[in-house]
Amino acid sequence: MPFPPLSNSNRKSSRPQASASKLDGNRTAIGRDLEELRKQQLELKKLEEKMKQRMQNLPKEVAEKTRRQEELIKLRAVAMATYADGLSRPRDKRHGPAKNPTSSRRMTRPEERSARFQLLLLCAILAVIMALLWKSLP
Repeated sequence: MPFPPLSNSNRKSSRPQASASKLDGNRTAIGRDLEELRKQQLELKKLEEKMKQRMQNLPKEVAEKTRRQEELIKLRAVAMATYADGLSRPRDKRHGPAKNPTSSRRMTRPEERSARFQLLLLCAILAVIMALLWKSLP
């Protein structure tokens, strides 16, 4: 088996130059990748700080949200109460607010009792006024 011919020391081989250029290409690619990783790391740190800040503010936000909901519930309860419900009694919860306010709905029994009582009271007042006027005539 013959041996390959020995190369002269005066001649430079093309292989070391090719490997050096590959090394330089790998170094620049690695450098670019490293820069991208550093940028991503900075972005992640900023995101982490934002999340920590949000976690610190979360109890305040939750408390504010519950307070607003309670105020809204109180305002709705006050707005739903009317004098027709029996001297400002809150409206019966079994019957929600009317979808169409122009449509007539049947009154509940407590509302009917209240309306009947108010009618009788007004009739009695009218009768007293009529009697007083009748007596004052000559």
